[in-house]
Amino acid sequence: MSKETIEVQIAGRSYPLSVLPEEVEGLKDAASAIDERLSELKSQFAVQDRIDLFAMTALQLSIRIKQLEKANANSALENDSKKNIGKEEEDFTIELVDDLLLRMNSAMED
Repeated sequence: MSKETIEVQIAGRSYPLSVLPEEVEGLKDAASAIDERLSELKSQFAVQDRIDLFAMTALQLSIRIKQLEKANANSALENDSKKNIGKEEEDFTIELVDDLLLRMNSAMED
């Protein structure tokens, strides 16, 4: 499957990404959510260091992922078919977040 190049804006910086067409909307939504969270943290805690803001955002996203994992584990006891769908979505979200964080980290090192 062919990839397309998109550009997302996070914290005032552009990050070019090569993604599958079905990933475009999810990545743009994820980048927007990260950017919003960075802005919220910056205003709430008067933190100016970009790396600190990214670290706190990554921590909060990881907490949310863990909450989703726990919720999925609990719902698995109730309905296995729902768990399989939720697990696939969760795995995909985790992969997207991990990939985006790696790319952002790489771009920040350049």
